[in-house]
Amino acid sequence: MSNIIHELQPIIDAMPPISLDEMDSVKLLVRSDTKYVLPMAKLQAVLHDAAKEYSVLHINETPYQDYKTVYFDTPDSFMYLAHHNKRFNRYKVRHRTYLSTLTEFLEIKFKDNKGVTRKKRTLLHFDEHLTQADEFLHKHTPFGCKDLQPKTTVECMRITLVSLKNAERVTIDTNLKVAQYYNRGEVDALDFSHICIIELKRDKFAGNSPMFEILRKHKIQRTGMSKYAIGTAALRDDIKKNNFKKKLRLIEKYKQL
Repeated sequence: MSNIIHELQPIIDAMPPISLDEMDSVKLLVRSDTKYVLPMAKLQAVLHDAAKEYSVLHINETPYQDYKTVYFDTPDSFMYLAHHNKRFNRYKVRHRTYLSTLTEFLEIKFKDNKGVTRKKRTLLHFDEHLTQADEFLHKHTPFGCKDLQPKTTVECMRITLVSLKNAERVTIDTNLKVAQYYNRGEVDALDFSHICIIELKRDKFAGNSPMFEILRKHKIQRTGMSKYAIGTAALRDDIKKNNFKKKLRLIEKYKQL
């Protein structure tokens, strides 16, 4: 755990804990998402201001949850390019392992032309061929298991906040690392631990967001960032990335802070 995370501990300790069962009412499988990218150096001040507005999710008596996610795409990176080209009605297919509970899901995210994100998921042990998920994939996407292959791996540690007033969750992803997926265990990884990604996940009927106001106070602007898309763009030289260069430069700039 980084020194910055240690500095966050007193703030986290002062926030009321919430369990997974208690958070069920804020699942938000149909929601609007807003992302912000900021240097880790600013996270302490943001959390300090948020402490009285949110509870913090604890699993197995810790607020720090480690995730490992493998993103799937077609051989020609159709889903990546749909995101790069700013297409709506686009899909994301990923297998996520929640290391704190050792649960594994195949998850499908669909973003419609109104910017609303819908998520479907099913329990599934990791299988790079997705053989057991073919019916699930055909039901919820235009793809089948034979169309997809694992492309990019993302690891992070997540802190999840739940609003004390509204139907809102805030996820804070830290200790980010991205790597190309290899079935033989080779590693081609990049360390993004100098940044964190804050995502506001809100029901469309939720009221005002305290986190939105806090981020505005600290002059942190909305920055859409797909960990799959930006990670892939950063890792690969053989893929279209013009529309992501500004975000890649921002991530590089934050190394100096």
